[in-house]
Amino acid sequence: MKRKYIVIIFTLIILVFALQYYLITSYIDKLFQFTTTEVKSEVMNNETEQFKVYLVENFVFILLQSIAMFFCLNIGFLYFKIKVSLRNILNIITLSFLSVLVCQLLIITIVKLNNWTYTVGSINSVNDMLNLANFINVEETAPWIKLSLTSINIEQVILIIILGIGIHKILNIKYNRAFSITARTYGISILLWFVFAIIMEMNFS
Repeated sequence: MKRKYIVIIFTLIILVFALQYYLITSYIDKLFQFTTTEVKSEVMNNETEQFKVYLVENFVFILLQSIAMFFCLNIGFLYFKIKVSLRNILNIITLSFLSVLVCQLLIITIVKLNNWTYTVGSINSVNDMLNLANFINVEETAPWIKLSLTSINIEQVILIIILGIGIHKILNIKYNRAFSITARTYGISILLWFVFAIIMEMNFS
């Protein structure tokens, strides 16, 4: 992948988070335009602090996810006896960051379509809506499956799709093999996360 595309991907991710910050601050400016400066400043500071926490959580998650993806892909390529350069692996991981961009744009779209107030609370509400557990019939699903799906949202599904496309494009292999590799490498890490989530829930319940 050319350097300019890498720069574009990271720039777009930064811009989408900057857009969210702008939407939050502009909403507060509009809502509290007729209140005292002290009240407006307090609300703005609280919302800004919450957004900073949200931002840090996202970037920590992206970092941990990238590390996990790096190890899973390396193990997978060794298992499938596919010779891949370190540069290509990093390119595949970089391309997968598009899932973050798509998910954040989806959050903005859902908030706007529902005419919700754009705050960190609204963002968190949409994130909860995007949990895979919300897309299943609770009454007909085993508790352990529902418990596992609550810890994974639709961003992971988007990531797996983009990861498969990235492996196809960068390694120049067929789509069915690319998605097979994705399912058996990064998919295994998702399965391990299922097990971890279940064990943690059992220990703290």
